[in-house]
Amino acid sequence: MSAPRVVTGMDIHAGVYGRQSAGRANKSEVSTVTQRAAGVAEAKRRGAVSITEYEDLGISAFTGEERPDYDRLIKDCHAGRINLIAVYSISRLSRMDPLDAIPIVTELLNLGVTIVSLTEGEFRKGNLMDLIHLILRLDAAHSESKNKSDAVRAAKKAAAELGGYLGGKPPYGFQMVPETRLTIEGKPVVIQVLEHDPDEVPVIRDLWARVKKHKDMPYKPGAGRRHPGSLTGICAQMTADGVPTKGQKVGKKTKDSVWDPKTAMRILRDPRVAGYAATPVYKRREDGTPTSTPESYRIERDPETMEPVSAYPSIIPPDEWHELQEWLDGRGQGKGLSRGHAVLSAMEVLFCDCAAVMTSHRATTPAKGAYRCRRRKALPGQHEGECTISMKALDLYVARRIFTLIQTAEDDPETAVVLAEAARRYVARTEQPEIVGERRSLVAERADAKHSLEELYDRDEAGDYDDPVGRRRFRERRKRLLGRMERAEARLTELEEAAPPALPTHLWLPVGAGDADPVGKGSWWETATIQERRDFVKLFVRRVTVTKAAGPGKSTPVEQRATVDFVRPGQWEEAGAESR
Repeated sequence: MSAPRVVTGMDIHAGVYGRQSAGRANKSEVSTVTQRAAGVAEAKRRGAVSITEYEDLGISAFTGEERPDYDRLIKDCHAGRINLIAVYSISRLSRMDPLDAIPIVTELLNLGVTIVSLTEGEFRKGNLMDLIHLILRLDAAHSESKNKSDAVRAAKKAAAELGGYLGGKPPYGFQMVPETRLTIEGKPVVIQVLEHDPDEVPVIRDLWARVKKHKDMPYKPGAGRRHPGSLTGICAQMTADGVPTKGQKVGKKTKDSVWDPKTAMRILRDPRVAGYAATPVYKRREDGTPTSTPESYRIERDPETMEPVSAYPSIIPPDEWHELQEWLDGRGQGKGLSRGHAVLSAMEVLFCDCAAVMTSHRATTPAKGAYRCRRRKALPGQHEGECTISMKALDLYVARRIFTLIQTAEDDPETAVVLAEAARRYVARTEQPEIVGERRSLVAERADAKHSLEELYDRDEAGDYDDPVGRRRFRERRKRLLGRMERAEARLTELEEAAPPALPTHLWLPVGAGDADPVGKGSWWETATIQERRDFVKLFVRRVTVTKAAGPGKSTPVEQRATVDFVRPGQWEEAGAESR
């Protein structure tokens, strides 16, 4: 090709484009800096009166992902703001299939835009050889990326088959170690496997030890005080003690990171800490694309027995890890820690009829304590002013409703349904933590298989499996998903049959109590602790809703203001599957 010519006869408005498919870990990004510097120098040499720089970092030109600055460059060309594009090489501009890329660059050339590649020359309208050369370069760039993509995909598949770790950065508590393994053909392949990080394993164990020691200790909240067994308190102490985070160890960008409760939660939630093989489930953006942040984990199970697959030595013993998960499930304001003085607040069951949460307000004497709506500003259709109700009156009303329910179960089928669900909750709360964890995991497994099956049927209706090969793949995947659902259902049935639900009503209503007041003097309710009362109420009550009193100075009976919604089968189970 002839030497590049400087365009004359019109002002040159240059757009310098740089792209790098992956940002560097140390954020140096030398590649795009070099590309743009060389492009700017070339634009100045050509006498450009304006130079605009565009850059897409960490985005491939092969995958079809959106490239914001590339799109902005093309838009500026169409608007007449740019008439010369300078790139380091054509591959920076496009690695798409030539059939997709040619219409774009042809349109640019027809707009009078000159494309300058610093390594391959100049491409402009009206020169057939330029266009042929450009097509050849586009095809070469696409083929190079396709071959590289195919090679990477094949390497990942081979590594996965040999047990290699492909999850990116190792999770906290682990490090990646190269290991040579042999393929079926006897060919040696170097893969990355996870092994315990000797510096991080003690930190995880210490985290759990602190939680375990303090999680059931009474706690009096107040300014400047943190519960020593809360994740917030533990993280603050670890930061003060100088315990290094993973970020402080691995990069300049995160060298100033500190311990955060969400990070600690994610570490303790990871089933690999208990030695289980597990797959992270990543959060998704609004458009459905996955992020790099795990929102939960799916424990891998044996397809026949549905038992968890062990892959690593445990950092926290499995039974203790399940105990930890139960505690984490109860975290939140007023949950998971022994705190507070009111039965119904901080349990996510007490609401005002305006849908706001009601909180407790302790007066100088217990008899004057109250629950109040914590909404600050009224919206159309909501009550004006305060909405408060006597704490003692509401607690006793809710307790009496529950005891009435228990005493009339034999005469009312609807009540029997509520008691059956309460019994199931009681068993789930009192059985061994590892069984609770297995049950929750199985429910999530069943829900995931059901969701995948629905997606499969949707794709089938859309015609994705119309050809013979597609029909075969459809049938195979449907069989696998139905098998997953059936095995999870069978194991859940086994767990139910092994621990038939039963409520300890004899503890709350002693035999021979007769017509004694179940919340009166000497009753179980009267002697129970705040936490015992909370646990009791949570078994039976899903929601308590309070309406505003009739008017200022008027006393409205509590039974006219409070509505108690009792639990129903499936509410806990469905909520648990969605959250995990």
